[in-house]
Amino acid sequence: MKLGLACDGGPPSSDVLDLLEQAGLPTGALRSVAGPALVDTGDSTWLLAPGTDILGACTRGALHAGVAGKDLLLELAPQVHELLDLRMCRDALVYATPEPGAGVLDRVRPRVATRYPLMTRRHFAASGRQVEVVAFDAAFLAPALGIADGVVELRSRLVLDDAHAGHGRPAGLRVREEVATCSARLVAGRAARALGGERLAELLERLRAAVEER
Repeated sequence: MKLGLACDGGPPSSDVLDLLEQAGLPTGALRSVAGPALVDTGDSTWLLAPGTDILGACTRGALHAGVAGKDLLLELAPQVHELLDLRMCRDALVYATPEPGAGVLDRVRPRVATRYPLMTRRHFAASGRQVEVVAFDAAFLAPALGIADGVVELRSRLVLDDAHAGHGRPAGLRVREEVATCSARLVAGRAARALGGERLAELLERLRAAVEER
């Protein structure tokens, strides 16, 4: 089988690899490999790459299945089937702003920096609020640079208190709202799901059993 694991600049999540191993997939060769990479383990070929590439490969039928974050599924709405919540890599997409007195401008239409422009617009539009979305990969730095009044970002990527100051990221961002909860999901492209047939169905059942055992 051809499978994909989302990882950004490092090895895949050890928790996800443990779960895959519990489901009968050999993952030893993947534990010290930093993506992007193609790894042949004999029975399977693995693509280790950013989540957007994993989803793109699934969409094009190049992979039988892949593991990527729910945040990307919500933002990109790719043409894939979401097969299983692995209940790993849990996180939350949040709206955060600097603490009061940190120079936040009281704008009628605040500027929000994010890597998730579609989700950001949908979130604020749902409550009748208008924002100016600023596309910025390092969203947590945008308020300190004066180019945004707040950010929509994964909680794990934010510095939320002074205990984390001095490590290259600014402190003082406070979560105001939760936008969406996220975790790692098993997905398959529409064509690959049909072509993968029995092997993919067996993998799904083994993974489902492994998730329930945890």
